[in-house]
Amino acid sequence: MKISILAGVCVLAASGLAQVPADHGYGPVDPVALPDVVLTSENGLPVRLRSLTANKRTAVQFIFTHCPTACPLLGSLFAKVDRTLAGDSSLLLSISVDPARDTPERLLAWRRQFGRSDRWMALRPDAASLAALLKVFGQKDGPPSGHALQVFYVDGESRYVARTTDLPRAAGIANALAGRFEMAGRGPAKVFEEGTNTEASGEAIYHQALGVVPRVNGEIVAATAARCANCHGAAGEGRREGELVAAALRGGALTELRPRRGGPPSRYTRDTFCQSLGTGIDPAGVMLDAAMPRYAASAKSCTALWQYLTTGEASPDRPRD
Repeated sequence: MKISILAGVCVLAASGLAQVPADHGYGPVDPVALPDVVLTSENGLPVRLRSLTANKRTAVQFIFTHCPTACPLLGSLFAKVDRTLAGDSSLLLSISVDPARDTPERLLAWRRQFGRSDRWMALRPDAASLAALLKVFGQKDGPPSGHALQVFYVDGESRYVARTTDLPRAAGIANALAGRFEMAGRGPAKVFEEGTNTEASGEAIYHQALGVVPRVNGEIVAATAARCANCHGAAGEGRREGELVAAALRGGALTELRPRRGGPPSRYTRDTFCQSLGTGIDPAGVMLDAAMPRYAASAKSCTALWQYLTTGEASPDRPRD
């Protein structure tokens, strides 16, 4: 299913990603009443959606639990919103787009990766209810390999009233739930200075996001959401998920001269690779999508990651014992 856009949410800024539109627009919409559907909560209980959202401002996101790319970022985002809201009575809903596989047990385990909260709930619709929800939120039905990076707002009358850009800032969501809508678009990518983080091995950076500080839209995201292996695979083999194409990083994928993201042929060196991690600009001068995390990394950490990718276990060219 392509709900909105899965636009380049991959961990390594040096990857080759398919270029797709940033989002389907953002801002207030003509209010639309939510369908009067019954969903299954993460605790296995039936929940009537309109009753759940009545008299509460609600933020809605779409996820599926076996998604290794966008969904960890969305979960990390809602966890940060939840901490920001403190005693507020607003509601956060993560709705599965894969009801065939997302059991209540899986949904509960997925949400609890990011923390425990009484205001945040994961829900499973049946196929008919999911279709009705997607229609109201202006999304397309289909297989769950792509999904919205947007957040959708519901008012106290259980009406869909506004939507954000892809991966909005947590503070903006919190303000909207407090009645102060901030519908501004994404800010410019930041360049982060070296020496702000703990140094780590290339393997630890690739598989655990240790030794780097990952940010999306300038906000720090959880390490579990920013592991290179999430998108590029355990051995750097690359991965496709819907419209997202995470390039292979093993062998000569980085160092060979080739067209990338619609730009002229280019190749990465260690220096341009490290620059791309922080700035989101590839060697040909092409800006990576704003949904791509930018990483603060010391020169030593970035060099370790480069060596791991080009000569280490992520490369099939590395001699085996």
